[in-house]
Formats: sequence, C-alpha cells, structure tokens
Amino acid sequence: MGILDKANEIKEWIVELRRDFHMYPEPSFEEIRTSGIVEQKLKEMDIEVKHIGKTGIVGILRGDKPGKVIGLRADMDALSVYEETGLPFASKKEGFMHACGHDSHISMLLGAAKILSNMRDKISGTVKFIFQPAEEAAGGAKVMIAGGALENPKLDMIYGMHIASAVEVGKVIAQEGQFMASGDEWKLIISGKSCHGSSPWEGHDVMVCTAAVINGLQAIVSRVNDARNPIVINIGTANGGERFNVVPGKMTLTGMNRTFTEYSRKMMPEWMKKVIKSICESYDCTYEFEYKLGFEVTINDDKVTEFVKNSVKKIVGEDNILGAEKGMGSEDFSEYLKLVPGMIMMLGTRNEEKNCVFPQHSNHYLIDEDSLPIGTACYVQVAIDYLVEEN
Repeated sequence: MGILDKANEIKEWIVELRRDFHMYPEPSFEEIRTSGIVEQKLKEMDIEVKHIGKTGIVGILRGDKPGKVIGLRADMDALSVYEETGLPFASKKEGFMHACGHDSHISMLLGAAKILSNMRDKISGTVKFIFQPAEEAAGGAKVMIAGGALENPKLDMIYGMHIASAVEVGKVIAQEGQFMASGDEWKLIISGKSCHGSSPWEGHDVMVCTAAVINGLQAIVSRVNDARNPIVINIGTANGGERFNVVPGKMTLTGMNRTFTEYSRKMMPEWMKKVIKSICESYDCTYEFEYKLGFEVTINDDKVTEFVKNSVKKIVGEDNILGAEKGMGSEDFSEYLKLVPGMIMMLGTRNEEKNCVFPQHSNHYLIDEDSLPIGTACYVQVAIDYLVEEN
C-alpha cells in the first residue's frame, strides 16, 4: 500500500480531529486543550512526549535503527476572528477562529505520526513531531527553540507545511530561496486635545491628524522606498473617539510591516518616525511610537527544497509541484531555518465547486478537506525518504 493510500485510509480520523480543533480554537500561548489532545494522541501511538513551555509539544519517534533526525512542524494557535462560515462545526469560542488553517496542520501532523508509528521497522533514525504554539504572535518558534525542540536528538533537517487558500487542492508550492517576508509589529498613539464637535478650532483634532498620518505612511511605500525592494506598511487597526459630536483627543493605530531586505527593515521605523513627527507637529498633536521586530525573512534551503520536491512528487505528481514568486506573508518557521537546513511548503486547499475560495484570515475561510490526507502523506513521504533512502 502506498503512502497516500495509507493516509486516505485514516482520512475520516484526520477530518474528525480537524473539525474538533476547529470548534475549539485557542489563541497564542493558550493552546491548552489543543496540546492536551495532541499529547493524548501521541501517547496512544507509543510516541515519547516532551513538553516545552506552557503549551508546546514535541513527539519523538525512534526507528528500529540509528540514523539521521528529521523534524516535522505544525503550528496550533487560532486568530481573534469572528467566524461566519455557518459550518456545523464552526467555532464555539466567540471572537476566535481557526481562520489560518492551523487546525488542519495539527491534524495532518497527527495523521503522519499515526502512519509513521506503524512503520518503525522501516525507519533508520528519528522523527520529531514539533507542535508549536503562537505562530501568529511571532514568538512560538523562539520558545520551542529555547526549550530544546531542535536538540536531544539534534535535528539534521526540518520540514514544515502551510495550507494555501489560493492554490488548488492537489497542488503544492515548493520554492527555494527567499520565500516569505519579514514581519514587524508597531503601535502608534496620537494625542491631541478634545473639544465640542461644533467648535473644532478649540481643540487639536486627532482624527484629521491621523488621516494625514495614514496617507503619509503609504507615501513611504511608493515614494521613499526603492520600488525594486518591495515593502508593505499595513495599518491593521485604528481606534479612537468617544462620541459622534466630540472632537477626539486620542487615536491608536497598530500594524505590521513586511520586507525582504535588511536595509528596508532597518529603515522603515526611521522613515515612519520622520513622517509621524512632521505631521503631528503640524496638527499640534503629540505621539508615542513603539516598534517590535518579529518574523525574520523565511529562506528555504536549496538542497532541502529539491529533496522535498523529489519526495512529494510521489504523492501529488511532478506536474502539481509549483514554483512561486516570494510572498509578503510572514512565518516564524524562519527561526528554525536560521539553525537547521529545511523548508516550508504550501499545500493547496482551494476548490471553487465547494466554495473554498476565501483567503486565510477571512471570517468566511473554508478548506477542501480532501487536502488533509494529501498533506499527511507529504509529511510521511518526506520523513521516510530522508530516513530510509538517505541512510
């Protein structure tokens, strides 16, 4: 029986797990129920379990013979999104949703663990199943690394996967080199002077000032940055004001910046401060600006990517392995790639006939669950090829 056949044989089990995780999403570093189920399932497979931090889990499967060590990673956290899918297994936790597909990642990796746990006699080496918290917070990978996820035994290679809403089910993206952008978070508080809405000249209108700042920040992208090095300055939230007939005195903006070059990453907060300072001064407002470095640029190892392509084509076929331009999304899988040769692959989940067309982070986000055994089989095939054929 082939690997994909083995995955399809347990498809119902994988789907059931995924739907359960979907109903009970948990935010970054709060994946207590989720990690508890992961631990239970791994122990049922007679896989050694190691706890890292509050919710991180590493499963260690040792083959019958010594050899290399491969890490397979899945992230577990959900987003603060109100689900509007209408699914019978929609989120039961108001305000939270697995809108990025991490519920699928957990389930596929558990499926891989289930298959590989029954193939110990074919494994020369060790598989480490890394169930990581807080990818969305850009801190989970660092916690796992600090807790020893890559050591004892030390990884020789790491492989990750992320489902992709823009890629058709049955297809994958495997691309070497720079693959995903850095992602750095910022917060801006602009303070003015509130007054009655009928006499704005008696105050310092922070709303109008904020509008000018928003426009000014986007001018950095188009007129300050070198257009040959793409950047994104995204404003994700803008909150302020107390009442319809009051000139507000405070506004808070938050956002995240993306880039691929160290120069742009270094300069963006400086460019932003220059714009913010000049505009706030012209509107007699003050400001507080915080900037936090988060995700590194994700760079897939060339040799590992080629190895994964040769392995995964056994599951999806060579014609269904796609290349891609580097994308402006971010992933803290980049933290592992600084220390271990590896790569992260994109797994297609799009199916227009099933209305699985909404982008990740949408509150209408749906996946074609036919992708789950494919992802499971890819995890297994890569591990088997690395630990059997390589050795």
